[in-house]
Amino acid sequence: MSNDDVEARHFDIGTTSIRLVRVGNVIQILFSSSLEAKFLYRELAEKYKRAEDKLKGA
Repeated sequence: MSNDDVEARHFDIGTTSIRLVRVGNVIQILFSSSLEAKFLYRELAEKYKRAEDKLKGA
């Protein structure tokens, strides 16, 4: 596995922080606050689903 296969980024948003870790094609989203993680994950999942539906409809 080369360095291009692994990437990590860290973001602070409000009272929580998010760490994105990518290994190959798998992305993990790690939250510092489990309650905010629940809401942010739901929002991200909905945005992804809408984008996916839009691509399928195009």
